[in-house]
Amino acid sequence: MGLVHSRYKFSRQFLRRDSGFTLTELVIAMVVLAVVASIAIPSFLGSRNNSYDKEAQSSIEVVLRASKFLYQSQGDFSDASSAQCGDSTGLAANLQKLEPNVDVVASSVSSTNSRIVSVQAVQTWDSTGGLLGCQGFYAVAFSSSGSCWAARIILEGKYLASGNASPVVVNAQTNTSNNAVTTWSALAVNGNAFGVLKPQTSAADGDNTNNLLAIKIACKAKTQSTGSADVSSYYIAPSQFYSSWRDTTSGGTASSSTSACTTGGTCIVGDTGPGGGIVFYVRSAGFACGPTLAATCKYLEAAPQGWIVSSYPTGQTNCGSAGGTNGTSTDDPRCVWSGNTTTEIGSTAGGQTIGTGYKNTVAIVSQSNTAGKAGTVTRAYRGPNNLDDWFLASKEELTQMCKWQRNQAWQSDATLCNNTGILNTGRNASGFSATYYWSSSEGSADGAWLEGFFGGDTTGTNKFAQNSVRPIRAFG
Repeated sequence: MGLVHSRYKFSRQFLRRDSGFTLTELVIAMVVLAVVASIAIPSFLGSRNNSYDKEAQSSIEVVLRASKFLYQSQGDFSDASSAQCGDSTGLAANLQKLEPNVDVVASSVSSTNSRIVSVQAVQTWDSTGGLLGCQGFYAVAFSSSGSCWAARIILEGKYLASGNASPVVVNAQTNTSNNAVTTWSALAVNGNAFGVLKPQTSAADGDNTNNLLAIKIACKAKTQSTGSADVSSYYIAPSQFYSSWRDTTSGGTASSSTSACTTGGTCIVGDTGPGGGIVFYVRSAGFACGPTLAATCKYLEAAPQGWIVSSYPTGQTNCGSAGGTNGTSTDDPRCVWSGNTTTEIGSTAGGQTIGTGYKNTVAIVSQSNTAGKAGTVTRAYRGPNNLDDWFLASKEELTQMCKWQRNQAWQSDATLCNNTGILNTGRNASGFSATYYWSSSEGSADGAWLEGFFGGDTTGTNKFAQNSVRPIRAFG
């Protein structure tokens, strides 16, 4: 009997001790759960948002297919009752018949979810300003992730009138006629293009000041088909449309993010380039580049502020010992262009167009008495990734850098830098002096071209003059 009682007592004690957790055990369990949640929840939210975005993209794609059927049946993107673009309500109704599984709405109606697609047909013009008809089409859908996705089709109309906002503005909007016509040379206007407007992203894929409500209200084809060349807080600029869907992340710049650009991926203006500088010019079609113009490049990258006193390479020559003044961590050096003012280098240093700066600079450096002068100093820079292809910008390359630094919207390569915009503000690579900058483009035996970053004026001056320099490189 005593043995039975003893076993019963032991079992009861064992069960009582196993019926709960100590405070220490509870704390450890809570810490483990917190760690797991910190990993799992962001991953889940990211996957969920990606799913939302894919749904919006899929809705747009089926509407694009329907629009192409409509185009094949009547030769343009207009509604059936009009030879031109007509009423977007009629266009939406026609597309709805072709694609009943998605709600297609007129251009003035905002998309409020991924199953509602707002559509707009737009007119285009030929190279003489003649109206081509309704050859452009936009489809826009709002994702539950808070992003507004848009797609565009342009079948005819690479040449567009400056006074018309759709589908792409390529010149200043100074009138409402079709007379002023220019070519959008840096962007493939014809064909399919895709863009996204996201909250709290870099301006590369939508302005970063948008809140969810503002994006949702602006997620309609009437707003996203304005085609303005400027970045706005509530529409996707033409330069923000790409050849495929591009996912963006908070603070990033899509699949063409800084990390992708630095490792050979697609770059956009404002990205950190492979050389550690900032990409300030993009021409997707490419341009001749390199020391002999035998290569093809798409991008120009400017060295960052303080480049002259960086440790790349050690002992880099400054300009103070060669007739100029030394640069600092905040100011670019002011250098003499060349030591030879009696012999013209000639065509090998006379290039002014985009892509010729490297060739010009090699010709300058090959002269005698060029140590510590503009071309030699820029060629000596290596940057954090030890690249040896830095050079002094040509005349037109310098103009593009001037426009970028002054925060002027790109309209065409031929558009000049002017005194609008803000110098040294709003760019990752600041520190440009409000002075003249040397180009590598020779003007004569004793003179070369330069540009005033304080006012954008281009002029020539004696090669012995002291002017600021900033290395650039071409790549891609």
